[in-house]
Amino acid sequence: MRKIKKEVLYYGLSVLAVLLVLAGWWAAAALNENLASPADTVERFFRLMKNPIMGKPIYVHVLASVRRILVAFVAASIVGVGLGVCFGIFPTFRRMFWPVFAILRPVPPLAWIPIVILWFGVVEDTSKYIIIFIGIVMAIVINTYAGISETDPLYLNAGKVLGANKWQTLVHITLPNSIPAIFAGMKTGLSTGWMSVVAAEMIAAKEGIGFLINMSMKTTPDTALDFVGIVLVALCSSVVSLILTVIERKLCPWLRLDAK
Repeated sequence: MRKIKKEVLYYGLSVLAVLLVLAGWWAAAALNENLASPADTVERFFRLMKNPIMGKPIYVHVLASVRRILVAFVAASIVGVGLGVCFGIFPTFRRMFWPVFAILRPVPPLAWIPIVILWFGVVEDTSKYIIIFIGIVMAIVINTYAGISETDPLYLNAGKVLGANKWQTLVHITLPNSIPAIFAGMKTGLSTGWMSVVAAEMIAAKEGIGFLINMSMKTTPDTALDFVGIVLVALCSSVVSLILTVIERKLCPWLRLDAK
């Protein structure tokens, strides 16, 4: 009973926080007539459904962005976890390639846009996938490496005593212990990935949420359309993050993940 009351309190505080944000948004719109209010944003969303931009319904733009982020996310997860594991268990590999990774890591994904577009062009989605991939993969590598490195030596020694080889130690001890860190990296990378996809679509795309945001600045500033894009990014990101949290709970039933 006490636990139920505590959960109700947490959900109530979350709802209160959302209401406070909406109230602040409404107050800011009342003070600045050029700023769209929440009601204006909702009205613009329904108007957008009736009058598509570039002849494409709004769900086409949303699905285009989601497709790009998911393709890049899957690729970044495979590469990021692989590199993180290699950095964590192969000292020679780490000494050779960690300096290169450390140099490239602080470079923001947006800085790669001119080079990637120059190499791969703007017609196909290849350049967008690469830009999003760069935005996601760094966080996954760092968190995977941290998870591998912070495995409790007691577990590793127990595995050796029981006769586990390196592969068995990795599969049955190190990786399971690193799952929370890996998922934390995935969620962090997704945030950067959404920033990257919006930026890439604003520069070179004919569909996507970033394209909608870019269209809001083409002629007369349309802040309602801008807010529609912002809300769509927030909702899509939250849904994907929630899915990752559910998967994490299934893989790590021993952890208390309610706070996430």
